[in-house]
Amino acid sequence: MKKVWTAIKNSFKALRNGEFLLRIRADKYYLHIMYLFLLMWLSILLSLRVDKTLATAGRNKAAIEELRIRHSQKEAELVKLQSASEIERRLDRMGSTVAMPKEPAKVIKKK
Repeated sequence: MKKVWTAIKNSFKALRNGEFLLRIRADKYYLHIMYLFLLMWLSILLSLRVDKTLATAGRNKAAIEELRIRHSQKEAELVKLQSASEIERRLDRMGSTVAMPKEPAKVIKKK
């Protein structure tokens, strides 16, 4: 057990001093290891940017849906106003005295 503990301690010292690759005889693969770390860093960076873009797209989609609902409501109000004015014009042509109310309806209280 003491040998294992000594090996682990020596490995940590080698990592701290920057000699770990030399001790495991991987110094000839140094460029490959650096290339791997570069690829991993780029992968993380790109995934963060994709997440940010998707979050922005989600917010924009919600805003567009809200604007679509508001547009539909305004369109319905315009159609209502247009049809009311058309009905009023037809009633005038027919000589009727019926017109749009000038003030809101009053509620009759029940006993």
